[in-house]
Amino acid sequence: MVSNSMPCQTCSEDRISRLPDGILCHILSFLDITETVKTSGLSHRWKDVWVSFPTLKFNVQNPESDKGRSAGFVDQVLSHSGSSSIQRFELVCYGVDDYFSRIRDWVCTALRRNVVELLLYLFPNPGKLYEFPQSLFKCKTLSVLKLRLQFDLIAIPSNSDCFPHLKILHVTVCCPNADSMKKLFSCCPALEDLVIDGFISKIAREERLVLSFTVSAPKLRRLRICLRRGSNNYVSININAPHLEKLDLFDNFLVDYALKNEKSLSTAKIAVQIHKRGQNDHLDNDYAARMHRLFAGIINVKSLSLSAPILRDSDPKFQRLLPTFYNLNHLELLLKTCCSWKSLIKLLEISPNLENLVFENNVECYTADDKNKLHEWCPPSIVPICLLSSLKSISVRGYKWRPDEMEVAKYMLEHGVVLKKVIVYTRSIPMEKQMELEQEFSKFPRASKTCQIELVELKAKG
Repeated sequence: MVSNSMPCQTCSEDRISRLPDGILCHILSFLDITETVKTSGLSHRWKDVWVSFPTLKFNVQNPESDKGRSAGFVDQVLSHSGSSSIQRFELVCYGVDDYFSRIRDWVCTALRRNVVELLLYLFPNPGKLYEFPQSLFKCKTLSVLKLRLQFDLIAIPSNSDCFPHLKILHVTVCCPNADSMKKLFSCCPALEDLVIDGFISKIAREERLVLSFTVSAPKLRRLRICLRRGSNNYVSININAPHLEKLDLFDNFLVDYALKNEKSLSTAKIAVQIHKRGQNDHLDNDYAARMHRLFAGIINVKSLSLSAPILRDSDPKFQRLLPTFYNLNHLELLLKTCCSWKSLIKLLEISPNLENLVFENNVECYTADDKNKLHEWCPPSIVPICLLSSLKSISVRGYKWRPDEMEVAKYMLEHGVVLKKVIVYTRSIPMEKQMELEQEFSKFPRASKTCQIELVELKAKG
């Protein structure tokens, strides 16, 4: 008979400590670096596990707040972790001015230890500059570089053999310099993914900043640019990326973009926020020309998401200049001007092979004489080709049951010969009124006998 008082060997075993180092390091990856180092005191088995931990993440505070303790901790970890390779090195540092030399040492240590992913978020005092070590630009193991800087980049080599194996580059900058931007985005022969984020501002109030640079990357596949600017600044970006597949552009003024009509580009997303002045959106004199140049560069896309003022009553010349998107089969459109229905008509006219349309009209525009005047629906004299031959699905978001919206829906159903499905996401209104409008909607004539209509009511939040 086995005694119940005998200890259970299975229960007393430290199974975790018997796991391979690789699995233990994976467990440590869920801990903060300070907690990771503390595991060395758990047992003899754990003493040196953290030394080979491939991910190092540090948050260095301003010396005035922690008396340099966080910086000293970085020194200790890098000193005790020997020469083991580093997969990912992440540094967030405030008060960079006080740690210039130490930051260079930390970065150089990571580079010597074959770092693959390097993330640097550096915040110095205003007006200060930080120069990266030259070994950063020559590192052969670096594949991912993410920079968030409150200063301009300086001392970037002008030769073309920088970052020989860098595939992902994300840069957030404030008040960038054209020369440094041009060098940085034109010296990455293996780059596949690029994100540029920043605030474009002049240093002195009386100055007008002119920023112009080129993005040149022979293997680039994904490009995202998100820029915000102060008033009276001009920005132009030339994009030379023969293998570009996806393009996302976000800004509050429409950068003057120039693309070389890349045939590989299949997906584009454009969002432009133009601040209103007075009753109507204020678009400067060169806006139409810039929009045309941008459209000409993305003419081969198959999928386009567009959230920008496109047309105005005074833009007949611009309407004639718009190119035709023969490859476009999916269009998402957020209508943002008082003449938004004209934008919708024009985009349908220049998309002869469109199959899927998603649109939302979210702008309230009124005139002193007639609040409905700017929302009038004026059907085109010639039905867009896509409605007669290719458009299969339509989704309408933010439907408010306005008379002009009802006219648009009626027109689409009446001329959509091959339509299969129409989904309308409606705003909540009194039940009796909604039932009346739904009944009217259901009676609209349909060119397609197989078209299914679905009305989805969106509940108010809260």
